[in-house]
Parts: sequence; structure tokens; C-alpha cells
Amino acid sequence: MQLSQFSAVRLTTDRFLDEGVARGALGFVLDIFDDGYDVEFSRPKDGSTIALLFLKATDMEPAPEVALRPVHASL
Repeated sequence: MQLSQFSAVRLTTDRFLDEGVARGALGFVLDIFDDGYDVEFSRPKDGSTIALLFLKATDMEPAPEVALRPVHASL
């Protein structure tokens, strides 16, 4: 699986329930390492972080249907 920084992913395990994220949760790759990925899961309403997790490729799948939306500052 090839992921790049800011790729959208879907969690495929319930191993992280104690951290507040369940199977099917959507997150974004923040950093890429040889042995895994730092992935942030956040609340859709306000963008606050639920969890920042180190995941293996087997813990997630690409979610190409999800895209980051640009944020525009109000003037």
C-alpha cells in the first residue's frame, strides 16, 4: 500500500477503542516511517484531535473518497 502525507485512511481494527477510535474511523497520514505511519483522527465538527496513533499498514486501508477540504480565513 502506497500512502503519502495527508492521505485519507480508514481504520480496519478495533485495537484502538481505548484511544477513542473504532474500526471505520477516518484519519489522515501525518508522517511516514519505514515501519508505519502517524495518523491523526479528529472530530468532524470542530477538527479537534481524538487520537494521534502510530499505525502499521495492516491497521488501515486507503479512503480515496475522502479529501481534505481547504480552509479559508474569514475576512
